[in-house]
Amino acid sequence: MSTPVVSTCSLAQIPTTKIRPVVNFHPNICGDQFVAYIPEDKVTRACKEEQVEDLKKEGRRKLMAATATSPSQLLNFIDAVQWLGVAYQFEGEIEEALQNIYDSFHDANDMDGDDLYNIALRF
Repeated sequence: MSTPVVSTCSLAQIPTTKIRPVVNFHPNICGDQFVAYIPEDKVTRACKEEQVEDLKKEGRRKLMAATATSPSQLLNFIDAVQWLGVAYQFEGEIEEALQNIYDSFHDANDMDGDDLYNIALRF
């Protein structure tokens, strides 16, 4: 048979939680910018999406224009696009341009690409 468990602890022995003082933090530097966020309407969003598409087209056009110039200028442009972090938008065009540079590497007479920077880009 089991015997009932009797607690020998009284309420006076149970520790109470400490009440912490209220802290007055300094105001946030962003203010209420994120608290008072109002989503854009459909017209503004459509306008911004159109601007993004126009910028993508302009980037592709400049990439194709750089393809017609020297390989060094094309590599500099591709390097700048990658540093900006938008190379994922132009993956196909960049792959095609790099393949063209690779295929025509021995045929190229690129005299401005003899410095260490351009050699490193080609590597």
